[in-house]
Amino acid sequence: MQSRALLSALALLAFACSSSTDNSNTNTDTTHQLNCSSDTECDTGFKCDREQRRCVCTSDAACPSGKFCNAFSGVCVDSVGGCTSDSVCKAGQYCDRGLRTCKPITQVCGTCKTDAQCGSGSKCAAHPDFPNAGTFCVPLCVSGGDAGTAGCPAGLTCRATDASAGATQICVPKTGACGVSNACTPDSLAVCHSNTDCTDATQQCDTSLAQCVAKNRVCPAGDACDPQQRVCVHTCDVDSDCTAIEGGNGYRCRNNACFKLTTCNLDTDCAVGAICSPNPDGSKSCRPGCTQATDCPLAQGCNNDPQHPRCNGGCTQNSDCPLNTVCNAGACVSTFGGCSQACQSTAVCPVGSYCSSSNCCVATALSSVCAPGCTASVQNNCYSVYIRPCNNTNECTNPAPSTGLPALPGTTCVAAAGSTYCRGTVQVKPCTGASDCLGKGFVCSSYGNGPVCFPFETPAEAACIMGHP
Repeated sequence: MQSRALLSALALLAFACSSSTDNSNTNTDTTHQLNCSSDTECDTGFKCDREQRRCVCTSDAACPSGKFCNAFSGVCVDSVGGCTSDSVCKAGQYCDRGLRTCKPITQVCGTCKTDAQCGSGSKCAAHPDFPNAGTFCVPLCVSGGDAGTAGCPAGLTCRATDASAGATQICVPKTGACGVSNACTPDSLAVCHSNTDCTDATQQCDTSLAQCVAKNRVCPAGDACDPQQRVCVHTCDVDSDCTAIEGGNGYRCRNNACFKLTTCNLDTDCAVGAICSPNPDGSKSCRPGCTQATDCPLAQGCNNDPQHPRCNGGCTQNSDCPLNTVCNAGACVSTFGGCSQACQSTAVCPVGSYCSSSNCCVATALSSVCAPGCTASVQNNCYSVYIRPCNNTNECTNPAPSTGLPALPGTTCVAAAGSTYCRGTVQVKPCTGASDCLGKGFVCSSYGNGPVCFPFETPAEAACIMGHP
C-alpha cells in the first residue's frame, strides 16, 4: 500500500508540475478517463487505479492513434520523453516502450517476451515441438523445408508455429530447442493398435504396449523425456521416484517417465480407449484400458465397450482361465458336466491321469503301467528308481509320522551319486509312442530292452513303488 501511495503521489506531483509549466497541457485524451472501482469498468487496454478511482492506460496500444501512454499519469498524451518507436533508435536497437529506452536487439535463440525485442524479420516464439522450453527470438522464413531452401541460417530449419492454416513460419533448431540442449519429444501414450491410431506425426504405435510413443528418442541411457517440461530427466522405475524428479506428488511412472495424473471419477471422464482407475493414494486417474483378454488377469476378460474397455470377471475362452479350470458359460470352473476335474493341460491332472480332448482329467490304471517289487533285469523291463534321500532303510519303509512322508515298501537306503537314497524296483510296460504313456509323470523312452513307459517324475516313481492303482 505504501508503494502504491508513493507512486500515486509522484503521479500527481508530475501532473501538477506539468500543469504549472504549461497551462494548456499537452492535448491529453480524457475520453477513457472513467471513474472506476474495478478493472471491468475500464475500456480495453486500461485498468483501474483504485487509489485515484479512475481508469489509466497500460501501454501505447491502448491510446488513440498518434497518442502515447504517460507511464506516470496513466493518461494518453501527444508526446512523452524517451523513445516511442524503433525508428528513433540506432541500428541494432529496438524501443522498449515500457521503459521508453532503446535497447540492443536480442540475438537469435535469445530469450524474449515480445516480438519487438527480436527486431525486424524475426519473431518471439516457442519451438512447435517443445512449447514448454520457453520463447526465443527466431528468424522468419518463407515456407517449411530444409535450411537454405527456406532461407534459414545453418543449423536451423523452417517450421510452422502451429498446425493452423496460415501459421507463421519460423526458423528453429533442427535438433532440440533454443537454450535447451536436452529438449525431447515425450511419448503421448495414446491407446493404439497401429500407427494410424497415432494422429500426432511425432508418434508411432508400440504394439507391445498398445500405446503411441515418440518416433525420435534422443535422451541418453538412464534418462527419459519428461512430458511436462519436454526435456530429458532421470528415468523413474516406480511412482514414488516421480516425487523427487518432479518435486511433488500427483505423478505416475509410465514407460520410465513421470506423467501428471489426470484425475477422474468415471470412465466417461477419460479419452476413448482409457478407463478411470484407482491410484495407490486413493485418487483416480485415466489409464489405458484392455485391448484383448490377455491384457487381463486370469479368470477375467476384456469387455466389449469400444469407448472404455475394462477387465471384468468372466471368460470367453479357456485361455482366459487358470490351467486347472476351463471357460464354461462365461465363467472359469474346475468341474462341469460329468467332469470331476477340468483341465487345459495334463500338467494339472493327478499322477497317472491325462487331460482329454474334452478338457477332463482322465485317470489311467497305474497297475497296468508299472508294478513294484520285481527283480531288476533289463530282459523283463524291471528297473531301479531312486525316490528320496535317507539315512537308513527304516526312514524309507517306516518314516516317522512327524515327517509327513509316505512309506515306500520294498525300498532300501543305498548310496548313489555321492549321497544315499531310498531305492526300489518297478516293472514298466513296453510302448511304441507317446499315446501309450498318456498319464502324467510317464514318458515313452528307450531303455536297454527297447522303449518303455518310464516314470520320469518323482511322484510317478513313488506311485509305482507304493502300488497305487
